[in-house]
Amino acid sequence: MNISTLAKVLGTTVQDLRDSGAKNGMRSFSGRNTRIPYTDALAITKILRPDKAEKLKNDDNIYVPSTVSVAELAEVISKPPGLVVKTLIMNGILATLNEKIDFDTAALISEEMGITIHPEKNQENDTAAPVTYETSENIFTRAVDGGNFVTRPPVVTIMGHVDHGKTTLLDTIRKSNVAAGEAGAITQHISSYQVSFDGKTITFVDTPGHEAFTAMRARGTQLADIIILVVSATEGAKPQTVEVIERAKLSRTPVIVAINKIDLPEADIEKTKADIAAFGLVPEEWGGDTAYIAISGKLGTNVDQILHTILLMAEVADLKGQIDCQPQAVVIESHLDKTQGNVATILITKDTIAISDHFAYGEHTGKVRKITDGLGKNQTKASLCMPVEISGLSQVANTGETLFFFDNAKDAQNVTNAEKAKRANRKIFFSKPKEGSETDIKIMLKTDVLGSLEALKESVIKIPQDSVKVLILSESVGEVSDSDIDFAQTTGATILAFHTAVPAKVGERARQNQIGLIQSDVIYELLEWIEEQILARTTHEIRVEVIGTAKVLAVFKSEKPKIVVFGGEVLSGKINDAKMLRIMSGDEEKARFEIVELQKSKVKTKEVNISQQFGISCTGRGKVEVGDIIECIDEIVIK
Repeated sequence: MNISTLAKVLGTTVQDLRDSGAKNGMRSFSGRNTRIPYTDALAITKILRPDKAEKLKNDDNIYVPSTVSVAELAEVISKPPGLVVKTLIMNGILATLNEKIDFDTAALISEEMGITIHPEKNQENDTAAPVTYETSENIFTRAVDGGNFVTRPPVVTIMGHVDHGKTTLLDTIRKSNVAAGEAGAITQHISSYQVSFDGKTITFVDTPGHEAFTAMRARGTQLADIIILVVSATEGAKPQTVEVIERAKLSRTPVIVAINKIDLPEADIEKTKADIAAFGLVPEEWGGDTAYIAISGKLGTNVDQILHTILLMAEVADLKGQIDCQPQAVVIESHLDKTQGNVATILITKDTIAISDHFAYGEHTGKVRKITDGLGKNQTKASLCMPVEISGLSQVANTGETLFFFDNAKDAQNVTNAEKAKRANRKIFFSKPKEGSETDIKIMLKTDVLGSLEALKESVIKIPQDSVKVLILSESVGEVSDSDIDFAQTTGATILAFHTAVPAKVGERARQNQIGLIQSDVIYELLEWIEEQILARTTHEIRVEVIGTAKVLAVFKSEKPKIVVFGGEVLSGKINDAKMLRIMSGDEEKARFEIVELQKSKVKTKEVNISQQFGISCTGRGKVEVGDIIECIDEIVIK
């Protein structure tokens, strides 16, 4: 069996594999021998990766990806790096050890050295492995080695405008699903959990903000099979409501509209339904495909109807997930806890994790030390589609990052080392394109080989473009050149360079001329940029009404991260905890905050009126200083 092929199967390097073979007394792994007897290959596999032993094939071929560095090629074919460089030069190709060459070039020089190489599977004829714009279904059904597919619970996220009742609905569903004696004792340890309804399980995931929802989806880790959009029957469409609708369209995620607060006398269900339908979510009773359910999250009215609708939609979608394979999970949220260290709320996307499992994420590793479920109970294991909080991370994880779990630390470290090497070659340049009145997004695609170009183009085309069009003005392979800069400058296009080089002089010229240029070896970063451009151009007229102003009298230090605490006095109107706050500097918005809690005389309250003093905690962007004038605002979407 070829040693480089065996190394790839075991997830290690050729040199590490040789070292392991030598330590275990296997002489066939010594020197530069490239062919390992199958019996030795099977023996070392049983030692290093016993889970791979049963399916190990006696494959004597050498597989190389569509692009490979000269140094990597030398290791794979077990030839001195100097000899490989020399052979390249003899064929008129000047390349250093760190430079990448395409498969055709690698095959040519390997043949001259008496070695035949083959393209990695899914890369025949210089075609890159398909790069797709992942959806929630892709995460769970994307197969890994071994394992079986089984029916899995639907994953649901609840989103909507501030104070339209998202948190109330989450809590109502959670509390209605536990024993009466436990309900009063529930503390919201993590905001994601599972419930059982009609004998079936539903997973609810509370994503940490709309931006995080987009970040997870852009990284190929979209969590939601279904979005529940909570809309107040007393207020209708708000800016965050519209934002959720636009993001759902981009991700092609089914939406259930929950018209909340129908218990209030001013509720108008039909008007609210018409408001939301105007943005493209046409009710089923009007001939559309969106389910609208009138509820009261506070009283629990029709909440069971939401659960029933979720199960119907899940049954139609026939959702599947993989078990008996390498466990994986996706990060929903991560932070530093004072007592536990770095922790993360995760959703299990493959198989089952357990205490003491090792894991890799990005450039870091960890070991599972504690598992806590949505009710705050400690668990020893967590299975497919179960949201849990784990401790044992070496660093805080990014939202949307994938965790790969292993039985030992070495396997986890190998994955991390490979990711570090990959990220070391990744660079992103970005110069904001000149602003104009055009709503269309003009781009140029540059990639290393034709296969990559086709994959990138296909992913771009798949992005929904209802109101904003993405125009591909040119597409070509090779490094970014001066002629590309000239064309971008003439047309106003942004260059997206995927897995290809940008010479220093060309990059500097792009900066000087304010040419949009993004270079990355990771396709989601390019797609994420396109989607954010689409969202930025998908605008709706919003009228802002100031309902009250207040002066900041004191600012306090908060023990909780990202929480701002201050005290003030109302100067005019009122401050309502369901509205947003902002600080203006002339015509510019200096800061914006969402109220977490409003207090009067140290007692929680819904609003404070003119001349009354208050204390407030909030989250948002910007800084609050003593003497600032705070505006309490209401935003109304004008269609």
